[in-house]
Amino acid sequence: MTVKEVPMSIRRAIVEADLFGLNVTEFCRQHGVSTWLFYQLRRRYREEGEAGLERRRPIAKLIANRTPESVEDAIVELRKELDGLGLDAGAATIRFHFPAKLGPEVAVPSEATIWRVLTRRGFIVSDPKKAPKHSHRSFNAERANECWQIDDTEWALADGTVVKIINIVDDCTRVAVASKAVPSCTTATALDTFVEGADRWGWPARFLSDNAQAFRHGLAEALRRLGISAGHSRPYHPQTCGKVERFHQTLKRFLTRQPAAATLQDLQNQLDRFLHLYNHQRPHRSLGRAIPAQIHAQTPKAGPADRAVDTPSTVHQVKVSKGNCYLGSRYMIAVSAAHTGKVATVIITGTACHIFIAGQLIRQLTLDPTRRSQPIYNRRGRPTTVREEPRQP
Repeated sequence: MTVKEVPMSIRRAIVEADLFGLNVTEFCRQHGVSTWLFYQLRRRYREEGEAGLERRRPIAKLIANRTPESVEDAIVELRKELDGLGLDAGAATIRFHFPAKLGPEVAVPSEATIWRVLTRRGFIVSDPKKAPKHSHRSFNAERANECWQIDDTEWALADGTVVKIINIVDDCTRVAVASKAVPSCTTATALDTFVEGADRWGWPARFLSDNAQAFRHGLAEALRRLGISAGHSRPYHPQTCGKVERFHQTLKRFLTRQPAAATLQDLQNQLDRFLHLYNHQRPHRSLGRAIPAQIHAQTPKAGPADRAVDTPSTVHQVKVSKGNCYLGSRYMIAVSAAHTGKVATVIITGTACHIFIAGQLIRQLTLDPTRRSQPIYNRRGRPTTVREEPRQP
């Protein structure tokens, strides 16, 4: 007979029995209990009173499917590391990084197990109000570089100076194409950011932005000459550019965990470090926990309308000297003495050349590979290229 099957009447008879002249062994045999239980109940009754008579469930010394303590500690440690870096530290991300933490020989716990461990350790507090709200419509480009989303956001330096961060995200692969810290968002800084991203990831077919003047008019006009079309959201509807808007939040979460940047260069160093983590190490939820850079490499590419997708471009940042842009010993491209001392962005695709200064196209020409000098006028005094008048917004 087990402890749970002993009726309360027998339990009370055991604790009320007078031991004087009592044959305990015979008493226990008659009532179907062990002598151990006889003395155990009497001891509990002396120490606890009536509570000592209650039935008690046996406590298992080892739960077969309980997550080992070492694994739970590793989950918590990884959670703290990711959160300390300002990166996503949810159950799915922890599971992604778990093999690198304890090695491939340790079984990787499920997301549900990680979630229960974090909840039991007090890292997760359920809040139904924060449950994600799923949109019924989702728009995604089908190819890499088919569409880039661009936007700017504010950030403060250590001394309180408010600066801008211009971010560009590829709509299809979620690659963070570029993130640049600038004093203010202008056509020139937006174009510089765009060019830096294109130099790394290739040129897109089009870009999408809000209605900021620097994007909708200045940047759109400059990129139109490169065969890149522009689109924009309707006023007060940030959901159209939702991918880059969401990237702002992820970036700022990282920046808040970093030391306050004293200068723009310090902030840019932090942005560069985050872009490497985001593109090459961080799993992305919308990509099925894949790495954005890997998806970009595997996905078919789009490109500007006036060139083949695989046509490479080279970008040069040079200071105009004596009215010329000197590209090493290869080309000397004349622009105008009025631009001497200014920084020019020279984009060469095959033999097509576009030169921008302060976000404005100042010369467009077809290079002559047989000569170093690329003058503005030929020997008859006629322009070597036809200048296009800027479109009116």
